[in-house]
Amino acid sequence: MESDAVRIEVDGGVARCTMSGPNMNAMGAEMIGPLMEGLRRVLDDPEVRVIVIRGEGGNFSTGADLTIMGEKMEPELLNSTMRRMGELIYELHEGPKPYIAEVDGWAVGGGFGLAMASDITYATERARFYLSFVRLSLVPDFGSAYFLAQRVGVVRAKEIALSARVVEAEEALRIGMVNRVVPHEEIGDEVMKLARRLAGRPPDVLAHTKRFVNAAFKADLRDQLNLEAYVQSLRVVSPEHREDVRKFLEKVSGAGRAEGEAGK
Repeated sequence: MESDAVRIEVDGGVARCTMSGPNMNAMGAEMIGPLMEGLRRVLDDPEVRVIVIRGEGGNFSTGADLTIMGEKMEPELLNSTMRRMGELIYELHEGPKPYIAEVDGWAVGGGFGLAMASDITYATERARFYLSFVRLSLVPDFGSAYFLAQRVGVVRAKEIALSARVVEAEEALRIGMVNRVVPHEEIGDEVMKLARRLAGRPPDVLAHTKRFVNAAFKADLRDQLNLEAYVQSLRVVSPEHREDVRKFLEKVSGAGRAEGEAGK
């Protein structure tokens, strides 16, 4: 799918969704519609196994376009749009497809929430995370407070949300907001390398793995263990598993022979 503000490319099971809108990829009238349409398509596309969301022009997204906020914003329209976007964010986080956020530059407000909803977050050294809502007399949206607390803990999340301060890349890595910090010249290649590797695995394995981790602080442990036993008993007879085991044993056997010959 192509639009002026959102570009989506699907290759090898990976959907790369690039925001390229005005005002540092702000989620205004030009961005939010195409973004929601594009995300719905990749979420529903059976050929897509992994979703990558990124921003073009040196920034991820500055969140809501303030030029259409304040007195210009109709509350009913905002409520409807947020509910639709909220459903997409829920599916990105809870659904079966791994979602990787590639964050360069500013991730602000709703852009912050969209980044934090990801399963894996890579950032550049110039990434800046800004939960700015309090400074605009608003409350966090797009799940930003929820996801932040999951990542860094309630006490630290409250301090970041209430103070509305900027968290730079180095701190974000240290406190667990992001998984890796990568030079901005390399992040695109690194993210796609990871995405392609994940896309090469069986979709149901990816889906169940996401489900198990997401349920870590919600599910009863006994229920989780029983579900794991059920799913694993199905996976152990799959052709993918048997082929992976064969390759592993072949590799180990070859390494053992090489060591033996070297010791002679």
